[in-house]
Amino acid sequence: MASDEKPINAKFRKGRWFWEPSAKIRLQKGIKGRALGADQVQAWAMARKLNQELLTLADGGKSPGTVAWLFEQFFATEKFTGLAKSTQTDYRWLAKRINKVLMANRLLADFNAMAIKARHADVIIDQIKAESGHSTSHYCARFARRVWKWAGRKEFVNRADNPFSGMELKGLPERDQLWTPEQVATLIAKAYEPGQKPSIGLASHIAYSFAHRMGDVLTLTWTALDSGIRKTSKTGVKLPMVPSAYPDLETAIAAERQRQKDSSTPSTHVIVCEMTGRPWHPDVFSHHFRQLANAAEIPSELQARDLRATAMTEMNDGGGDIIDMSTHSGHKDPRMALRYARRTPEQFQRAAAKRQANKAKPAVAEDTAPQNEAKTASGTPSGTREHPLGNPKKL
Repeated sequence: MASDEKPINAKFRKGRWFWEPSAKIRLQKGIKGRALGADQVQAWAMARKLNQELLTLADGGKSPGTVAWLFEQFFATEKFTGLAKSTQTDYRWLAKRINKVLMANRLLADFNAMAIKARHADVIIDQIKAESGHSTSHYCARFARRVWKWAGRKEFVNRADNPFSGMELKGLPERDQLWTPEQVATLIAKAYEPGQKPSIGLASHIAYSFAHRMGDVLTLTWTALDSGIRKTSKTGVKLPMVPSAYPDLETAIAAERQRQKDSSTPSTHVIVCEMTGRPWHPDVFSHHFRQLANAAEIPSELQARDLRATAMTEMNDGGGDIIDMSTHSGHKDPRMALRYARRTPEQFQRAAAKRQANKAKPAVAEDTAPQNEAKTASGTPSGTREHPLGNPKKL
């Protein structure tokens, strides 16, 4: 269809454009008409996109142009499918959380995405914050802002009006929890007591020693461990693994290898759930980790993810540089490893010692300073280079 020809289902009433398929089609497909605004170019472009979606929409599917439909379009892009699996899961959860917001006794999922304005976005995020807390509302706002930015480029919404931009979100509090070596040892020892789950202890031991994400620990295979290299799930970085660098961990891994060999159903994975004989599901693991931590009287604010940050902090305290730290953390940019290192008294003392050592250096005597001002035969001070064109001020 030519771009200057009015698309089907586009109707103009009272100075505004609307997308209105016939009543029969709306009933069959389970969709509603959509307001497209007063701008004819944008309205016609959106109408054509909605018509195209209508051709492929199954009966009873998500109505084109709605918030729920917009999220589904984003989830079908290469931008989304190229993200780490954990990020994809998080984004889908955030979309569901946004979709179930109630506005005027209607789910936000059914609202026209083009009709969402900045004032609506403020209400949406404030409602999520009141119901689910600051952290959830913060991530919902950031996710929605990304989707609307993408949708604007695709002309699904008004590109110049992203309702979730400029919200001046209050930053999340910086996490500073650290495990002590005694707390880590207590947790691991508790896991090996009768009636407990040693697999949680071994997973915690690996996460603490290697500074790996717990999700990567739960998917670690014997093949990868024996090769000495594994690829991280989030960044795709190949990381070295040398259990012998941590003798206690090497002993624990050897014991688990032998246990699996002696069992009737050895696994391809290092960490195996005692209840199923299969790798742990992350959500189930988190629940049982907390139960074990409570039994070991570990403070509730300490979480499994803090084992990774604790390991990075200990490496930094020990004088490890960003390259050393990145061999464990797996960040593409080694500088990112420093974000995981909590500020500690040891770091303060090391910085102070360097400062004091520098102040204690003897001052250079004036008569022993290099004679940089001595003239050369050409009249140029020694230690400097003559301009290739002579004195530029004379040009």
